[in-house]
Amino acid sequence: MAPVERPCERPGPWIIGTKAVAIRSKASAKSTRVGILYRGHKFSVHKSSGGWRYITDKTTGVKGWVSGAWVYRDVRMCLN
Repeated sequence: MAPVERPCERPGPWIIGTKAVAIRSKASAKSTRVGILYRGHKFSVHKSSGGWRYITDKTTGVKGWVSGAWVYRDVRMCLN
């Protein structure tokens, strides 16, 4: 029988750990900035590469790369 995954074991939602983060054209801090992802914007993460996440800002429609240092999954913990 396969183990049952508890809700507290699933990855949390993607969050922004700062007020705003630059959306870049490539996974590099030196690449062109194509937008800004602000805290409170809805966004989805499509893939990861190194320390970068390729996202779509659902508020503005901008797609690009953001640093994984600022965009990460919320941490959940099982207490039992």
